[in-house]
Amino acid sequence: MQVYRGMPITTQASSRTFLGGKTHLVNFVDPKKEYSAALFRADAERLIRLSVKRNKIPLLVGGTGLYLRALLDGLFEGVEGAPATDEALRLRLFEDEKRGPGTLYRFLKEKDPASAERIHANDTRRLVRALEVCHLLGRPFSSAKKNRRGIRDEFLPTLFFLDRDRRDLYERIGRRVDAMVKKGLLAEVKKLGKISLSRTAGMALGIREITAYLKGDLSLSQAIELLKKNTRHYAKRQVSWFRHEKDTRFIPVGPEETPARVADRILVEWRQTE
Repeated sequence: MQVYRGMPITTQASSRTFLGGKTHLVNFVDPKKEYSAALFRADAERLIRLSVKRNKIPLLVGGTGLYLRALLDGLFEGVEGAPATDEALRLRLFEDEKRGPGTLYRFLKEKDPASAERIHANDTRRLVRALEVCHLLGRPFSSAKKNRRGIRDEFLPTLFFLDRDRRDLYERIGRRVDAMVKKGLLAEVKKLGKISLSRTAGMALGIREITAYLKGDLSLSQAIELLKKNTRHYAKRQVSWFRHEKDTRFIPVGPEETPARVADRILVEWRQTE
């Protein structure tokens, strides 16, 4: 979500410069446009190669596991003789889920039980993609030989995951949401509501919750609590994702530990891999 412009409070995007270095792929996409793991892979790979050519070590920082996996291991890109996507089918599937939450997960369990075991019932985008691929292939997505192209073997990346105590993590989420509201989250979402957000940008945490308040469907306190709850659920899914991501090193982080101290520990761990 941090790729989108005009959503600094909603996405909590980093600045374009940080600690004397440059942050790439933030605040550069019009929120009316779609962005995807495939686009990220192409953009990130180009920048990584440029950094390496300049004798600099690129750092990928964030929590979107699917985007990271797309870069490291590649993504399914279609099947010979068939289109890589079916936009009309995607739109129908998204509408099916809006009308009946849980519908897509039930569809996938019927068509591809193996994929359903790996995809969370609330992960609408991945459910849609799995069903789309089943349709394109005419067989379960899990049985397909994927046409993948990643950079893991070429660049030998080292993965680190900041592993906070669950209670500490949830308390930090609560404080961050409160800070977002104080910084002007309501005004930002109201402004975004005046433009036609892309489907992807519209799924950013905070958009639906605050929009529900602005429409009068929730009180402000209910909307804030719902945003905290949904963010906690997202964080829980992040932890689960990276526990299954191969070669990930978990770095325990205490409540009072400073970012500088954590960075020093990561640097020590990284040097041991060289």
